[in-house]
Amino acid sequence: MEWLANLSVRRPVVACVLILAIFVVGAVALGPVWLALVMGAAGFLSGMIMPSRDMLVRQASPPGAEGRVFGIVTTGFSLGGIVAPMIFGALMDHRLPAWVFYLSVAFMLATALMALFGERGPRPAAQQAGE
Repeated sequence: MEWLANLSVRRPVVACVLILAIFVVGAVALGPVWLALVMGAAGFLSGMIMPSRDMLVRQASPPGAEGRVFGIVTTGFSLGGIVAPMIFGALMDHRLPAWVFYLSVAFMLATALMALFGERGPRPAAQQAGE
């Protein structure tokens, strides 16, 4: 599937469409056919941007620190995989299924904003000296 991800040079646009699709599932009462189509499109779009995650981690990692950065990313995914089902299950128990999608969108937007603005701060002197 990586070849398909490489075809998409506008990964941020793909991510925004994915976020919008997830929001629509929670916010709009879709019929079964439309729900299946939107969820299928969301799954396809997610598959398109997932391989880019590894490429982005490699690009954002300082030289020689790729392993540590992948370890942090993997730990984050593992913790999210532990915590999210409990939160989403509680929402479902309280008959708030739409909030599962709203919260998913909130986490996706937070991740996108961190990726977008995370590089804007001052860089350490050691990193500047290496240039």
